[in-house]
Amino acid sequence: MRWPIAGLCVLALTGCTIADVTTPPGQDRLVVQAVLRTNRVAQPLILYRSVAASEAPPERGAQVVVTRDDGARFVFREAPVAACIPDVPSNPGGTLGACYVGPGDLGFWVLPGRTYDLQVTTTRGEVARGRTQVPGAFSLVGLPFETRERVDGIPPEQCRLPPGTVVPVTWTQARGAWGYISPLLIFGLSAHAQSGGFPPPADPLELVGVSVSSSDTTTLLPDEFGVFDRFNLDQDLLRFLQGGFPNGLNLVLTISAADRNYINGVRGGSFNPSGQVRISSVVGDGVGVFGSLVPLTARMTVGGSGAVPPCKGG
Repeated sequence: MRWPIAGLCVLALTGCTIADVTTPPGQDRLVVQAVLRTNRVAQPLILYRSVAASEAPPERGAQVVVTRDDGARFVFREAPVAACIPDVPSNPGGTLGACYVGPGDLGFWVLPGRTYDLQVTTTRGEVARGRTQVPGAFSLVGLPFETRERVDGIPPEQCRLPPGTVVPVTWTQARGAWGYISPLLIFGLSAHAQSGGFPPPADPLELVGVSVSSSDTTTLLPDEFGVFDRFNLDQDLLRFLQGGFPNGLNLVLTISAADRNYINGVRGGSFNPSGQVRISSVVGDGVGVFGSLVPLTARMTVGGSGAVPPCKGG
């Protein structure tokens, strides 16, 4: 059977499709889902059993420890499922797995370029292990960006895009990255639905861009976003966005350098550049994904006041 990674992309980005890793039919196997992110203080992890294709029975009471290459140890504690999967108030039937969260009082302890080892020990005595090397630090060119989630209440920087313009977005190469995942959130597009001839979309609307190699560090905004969403979104909407954004939108773009484990985990579904990959990055008495991301976030407005500095692009 395949074990679903229903919550992994929520742990990692938002709203994208994750591939499956295959286990023998009917086998009761521990499944681990964890993606470390350098922009977060608390780090989520999900544990469940691969008993049935339609369910993910939670694995509770496990000991979960992540160790950094300098010997620092980070103990994960069991938490409500909403701490791992936002906007889920409860866990009816236990079908979303058990949530564990790393320490949130130690600052940003996932650092670019460092190596982290995971060990999960269940109440049955099973031991599952994983290792991820976090990609190195990198920068966006010509855009103000954030490397960490804001905890100080200071409004984020933003820049201004001219309407109807295709903008190249460029970034420096992240050492050790196997690719880059780029979710784009678009706020306010529903106001243009009638004039654009498409049904009002979700607000915000998310489009995903993907760079499938470590050296592919330029993308065109918005033309190269939504390639893997084209079968799920209205075609008139996608055509409306080609060639530039209309006036009045707000955009949140995240470029995330991904390690090998994450890239192998997301291959399949709507993102399948080189065939399905069913390689577990968790070994021992479990399967799953233990990966890492280095996200950079840029905020943009389309048109509007000249008080906001222009986005220079790459």
